[in-house]
Amino acid sequence: MEVTFSNSLIMTLVVVICAIGGLLCVRRWFLKAENTQHDVADPLSQVVGMMFAILLGFMVGDAMQRFSSARAIVQQEAASLADVYRLSVGLPDAMHAKIQQLCIDYADEVINREWPLLSKRGSSDHAWNTYVELATLCCKYSPVTQGQSNVQQCIIPCIVSLGDNRRMRVESINSSLPSDLWWVLLIGAVATILFTYFFAANHLRTQIVMVAIVSVVLCLNIFLLASYDDPFSGDICIHPTALQLDLDRFRAEQNLPKP
Repeated sequence: MEVTFSNSLIMTLVVVICAIGGLLCVRRWFLKAENTQHDVADPLSQVVGMMFAILLGFMVGDAMQRFSSARAIVQQEAASLADVYRLSVGLPDAMHAKIQQLCIDYADEVINREWPLLSKRGSSDHAWNTYVELATLCCKYSPVTQGQSNVQQCIIPCIVSLGDNRRMRVESINSSLPSDLWWVLLIGAVATILFTYFFAANHLRTQIVMVAIVSVVLCLNIFLLASYDDPFSGDICIHPTALQLDLDRFRAEQNLPKP
């Protein structure tokens, strides 16, 4: 399921309602305000809260770093594609026209067909084949002049960079947190909420507000983690803006109409 703001809001409301319902059940049948064990519960809750906060903080930080890395990879992929397109003008007309058309085909395929597949953990075979054709064309070309040789020597590193960043982009869809860690995270969140029940405040409404706030904060952090954990799906995701900019410039220079 994609992580969207509407889904997250619904899940937060459900968690808050369940947390408050659990508090009311505990206060009614198990724990009275005059029978609390604050001296024991307070240090234990601090240990549980601190350990869970450290765990959650590391997970969120790692997810945000992977999200930023995936965005940088997309930008570098677009930059390498633009370099190949620009440098190809130093080659013979027929050669550079074919290279530029392959660059346009590659950008169009990635933006319009491969990008939706990334949210489903997939990639486009046609985009892979277009890249292979582009790389083969550039690497097998036999320069005639020194200038053409210099251009080819500049294009090949760009081709390599394009392929490397493409592979890293596709690989990044499989770098999300494993399901086992999600279970650890959810159990820790439940334990943190349960520990708030052992502090039976004299005013029930005050404790209800405190439990609700703790539940909301936990849900917000888990939503943040889930959003950054999958960089190509949900409301918070990476868009092919850099590649779209390349494609628009390519088409404008060749006077091609936008689809």
